[in-house]
Amino acid sequence: MTTNNAPGQRTVAVTGAGRGLGLVITSSLLAEGARVIANHRSPSTELDALLKEFPDQLHLVQGDIGDESAAEELGRTARGLGRLDALVCNASIARDQLLLRTSVEDWDEVQRVNVRGSFLATKHAVKVMMRQRHGRIVYISSVVGHTGNPGQTAYATSKAALVGLANSVAQEYAAYNVRTVVLSPGLLDTGLGTDLDPEHRRRIVERGLSGLGDSSKLANTISFLISPEADFINATVIHAEGGVRYP
Repeated sequence: MTTNNAPGQRTVAVTGAGRGLGLVITSSLLAEGARVIANHRSPSTELDALLKEFPDQLHLVQGDIGDESAAEELGRTARGLGRLDALVCNASIARDQLLLRTSVEDWDEVQRVNVRGSFLATKHAVKVMMRQRHGRIVYISSVVGHTGNPGQTAYATSKAALVGLANSVAQEYAAYNVRTVVLSPGLLDTGLGTDLDPEHRRRIVERGLSGLGDSSKLANTISFLISPEADFINATVIHAEGGVRYP
C-alpha cells in the first residue's frame, strides 16, 4: 500500500471518478502518492476497493457534479485537507442522436452535467486555489468538440464549451497563479467510447493514425499537466487523439 502524508503531498480532485477514464486517472494518481478527492455519482465497487488500498489518500465525494451541493462538498473536503493543487474536470455523459431527433431534455441533461458540472467544480475549487495562490485545472474535452460528429451534436457542443470556460478562468485568476488547460482525447479504450456500436467504433479506430487511445497513458499525460513542470502550459488545448487519417 502506498501512503504519503508529507506536508507537500499533492492533492487532486477528480470528477466522474467512478468509472472509465476518471477511475484510471484516480488509480494512477494514488499510485504516484497523491491524495485524491474522487467525485462520483453512482456507487462504485472499484472506488471502494481503492479506498481499502489507499485509506489515507482517497477521499470519496458522492454526488451529481451537475448539482452545486456536490461541488460544495468537493471544496469543503479540499479545505479540510488544507490544499487543492489541481482539479480534473472529467465527469461527462452523452445522449447521442441526430440533431432533429434530440429532445430538449436530452440536450439540457448533457449540458447540465458536462458544462454546468465543470463550471460548478471550478467555482468551488478556485475558491480554495485563490487562498493558496496556486492551482491547476484540467478540462477533459474530446476531439469531436473541435471536429464535430454526426449524431453527437449535444456532446460535441458541451465539449467545445470547455475551451471557452478554461480560457476565461485562466484570464480571470492569473493573478492567483491559477492555470488551466484543455485536454482533447480521441476514442479511448475505456469510458463512453466503449458504449459505441462495434462497427462504428471500428470505423473510428481505423481513421486514427495511432489506433485506439490508451487511457493509462492519457492518465500519465494528465499527471504531467498538473505538475510544476507544466506550469507554463496555460490557457490552451492539448490534442491527444493520435492523429486522424484523411481520405
